[in-house]
Amino acid sequence: MNYISIFVLIVLLLFATGCSKKEKEIEQTEQSGSTASAHNVSEIDNVQLREGIVPNFSFTDANGQTTNFDSFKGKVTLVNFWATWCGPCKMELPDLIALSKEYADRNVRFIGISTDRGSDVVEDVRTFVQKSGITYQIVIANDEIESAYGNVNAIPTTFIVDENGKIVDSFIAVRSKTFFAEALNKALRISS
Repeated sequence: MNYISIFVLIVLLLFATGCSKKEKEIEQTEQSGSTASAHNVSEIDNVQLREGIVPNFSFTDANGQTTNFDSFKGKVTLVNFWATWCGPCKMELPDLIALSKEYADRNVRFIGISTDRGSDVVEDVRTFVQKSGITYQIVIANDEIESAYGNVNAIPTTFIVDENGKIVDSFIAVRSKTFFAEALNKALRISS
């Protein structure tokens, strides 16, 4: 195998597996001291572990109201762990934004869980969200929520949660709009 083939293979493997969070966390070790911000970016207030279903976690929304994941109960929910610095996450973002709009009236909710870290994490993520046009809810991950979802170690990682809070599908690495749509449609059929 020549050097070009090896290089191409390595690049393909990196895109196929997603981003490793460890390398970026080393660079961004400071925890955020910011409070919840306006718009659709919030920090997680607390996490409640539950057996057999996804954790309930609360966050303060743009209106200063405490909201929790259970407010999505009765809806299929796509939960996407991502980061502003993750190339594969950025690649699938336009598809997630489009699907969140297309499925808005189909009993489906989207929530992004940013794994970014740093002293200005809320402001950094908010700026990225505004520039990217993300309209669905974004919350800033903490160790508790990552652990509750099985120690998310690579991003993007996506979970499809049914209307009762059970994970019905999960996948690591970048996926296409068609792939996400098929997974959501399958979850909607199961929920019917």
